[in-house]
Amino acid sequence: MLKDPRMVDNNSASEYLLDKCLKTIQNEVKNLTLNLNEEQTRRIQELEAELQKAKSVIDFFQGKLESVKDSHAKEKEELNEELAREKEQCTKEMQLIQGLDRRVICLIDGDGAIFSLVQVAKGQAGGQTAAAKLTESIRQYLPSDHYQLSVWVFLNKGGLLETLRKCGKEDARRNLEDFIKGFNQAADRFLMVDVGSGKEAVDAKIKAYLEDEAKALQTIKVVFGGCHDNGYLTTLRSLITAGYAAKVVLLQGYIEMAAGFRTLELPCLKVPDLFEPEKLCPSANVSPVISAATPAVPPGLNRETVRSNSATFVSIPSSSAPISLRTPLLPIQTTSQGVVWRNVTSPSPPHRSRHIDPNKSLSKQEPPPCNVFYLTGGCKFGASCTFAHDYLLTAEHIETMRDNAKKSPCATLNRGEACVFGDTCCYGHKCQFGSKCHFYKMGMCKFIAGSGNARGLVPLID
Repeated sequence: MLKDPRMVDNNSASEYLLDKCLKTIQNEVKNLTLNLNEEQTRRIQELEAELQKAKSVIDFFQGKLESVKDSHAKEKEELNEELAREKEQCTKEMQLIQGLDRRVICLIDGDGAIFSLVQVAKGQAGGQTAAAKLTESIRQYLPSDHYQLSVWVFLNKGGLLETLRKCGKEDARRNLEDFIKGFNQAADRFLMVDVGSGKEAVDAKIKAYLEDEAKALQTIKVVFGGCHDNGYLTTLRSLITAGYAAKVVLLQGYIEMAAGFRTLELPCLKVPDLFEPEKLCPSANVSPVISAATPAVPPGLNRETVRSNSATFVSIPSSSAPISLRTPLLPIQTTSQGVVWRNVTSPSPPHRSRHIDPNKSLSKQEPPPCNVFYLTGGCKFGASCTFAHDYLLTAEHIETMRDNAKKSPCATLNRGEACVFGDTCCYGHKCQFGSKCHFYKMGMCKFIAGSGNARGLVPLID
């Protein structure tokens, strides 16, 4: 049976269209696949890039972490090494401290804490006896045997010799040098040193050693023998405030310590018969010789000038009271050797009832207290004096007056004459500012007793 040609053409057209559609779908699928592959490839590349960046960041921080670990390890090692070194140093210091000899230092101001003149008069034997008595007392007070005892005494030997002369203690004066030798030879660490003249010479030494030794690790105690002078109170209070009170022991010299020491509440060691119990006072039986053409008399007293080629002798008769400004002197006779002076009995002291105004300084009181009366015990003007004699003064007031009086020049020295009272004069013998004095540079300084002496540049001859 023959096929209809139209049917054949329709079939062919359908196949053609079908093939065309298939090819179109194939192309689209192919293109879609290609596009999808490209997109996936691109995405994969982006992910790989991001992964690479993440790896780089991770590598960076891993490197940092390793660096920090290395740094910490190095620091830890250094710290351990430093700690080991410090531990070793501390161990050495502890061994050193434990190996050091503990020591007890005894500091004595020999200008005020004067050894018993009975022992001084015995010379070397007396010095050794005094050293032994001091050693025994300190050993009994501090019974431990595990320390070294050092005793340092500072004094003005020239000043002490002059004081002994004025007090008529010739045996002690004659044997003082041997006493010092005996004391120094009594033990290896016992030392009595002459620091020379000067108001602060001994004080400066004592204060410096007191501070150094109280703070030293190996010093367990400082026995302080300067209770006669309240000028040391400031140094002692500073040490107490700093926590060194347990190291300080007071060594009592005079029977009565200076004002202020009791309030420190420090332990006190008393050695019977080791020191003079009271301050030495000039004796009335001494006849001092002053090598001057013009006889020297106490400042402010009436005088009769007698000039001769020989030395001037001052003869003082016996009296129960010490001779000083407390006992005014008047000339009674002129001899070939000079002028003979006699003491004039002072009137009985006035009743003291006046009180100091605490809001004013002593020099601003109305009227001010009399320096001569309170510092020497007598005033030649008596009731007619323009200054007051009836104030009730404390030890601090007297000390202030003494310091102030030293700022005023001695009238006798300013006249170019010798002062018989020497270092015991209540007035100043030289300007405390020396060549640095502002008024001296302007030619207005009140201390005019020879530029050298008044400046303290050359020794004074009293």
